[in-house]
Amino acid sequence: MKLLSFSALTMRSRDPKRLAEFYRDAVGLPLAPDRHGRIGEHFECDLGDVHLAVLKAGADDGSPMVPVFQVDDLDAAHARMDSLNVEARHKPMDLGDGMRVVTFTDPDGNAFGVIEIRRRP
Repeated sequence: MKLLSFSALTMRSRDPKRLAEFYRDAVGLPLAPDRHGRIGEHFECDLGDVHLAVLKAGADDGSPMVPVFQVDDLDAAHARMDSLNVEARHKPMDLGDGMRVVTFTDPDGNAFGVIEIRRRP
């Protein structure tokens, strides 16, 4: 597994539209509504090479902000985390558009994601 980049930051909210409007108005983030894969409706934008998304909070999310790191091989990353006894919050998920992700828990209980992005030619 090779770490490629800091890929994304997701923010969880009980009211994603309200939070997206706040960051749009207060900070100037160009957050726009979108819907894809298993994520469903959310708000997103790209800031340079970093993707920012505001998602609906679930009852068991735990972490309001989740850093996501891009790797070249999600299965190898998952195996590495497993060998280090790092807890996976779910099995690797296919998000569509050539993206697969899995979320883990760090020693302080914070969530972090690992994503593989295979762009189609």
